[in-house]
Amino acid sequence: MSERNVAGVERELAMLAYVRDRLRVSEGSDLRIPTTAVDRVLDELNSLERAPRKRN
Repeated sequence: MSERNVAGVERELAMLAYVRDRLRVSEGSDLRIPTTAVDRVLDELNSLERAPRKRN
């Protein structure tokens, strides 16, 4: 996986964690948050990790 892809996925995960924290602050710690978006990002990360790497 290229460094650019890793950085992008890490940014997305950090953003999702931030949004989750902000929602819990405003709505309460018992707020249930669907995980669909997180699941998609993790699926993308896993597919990138399994993809064959190009050799120069």
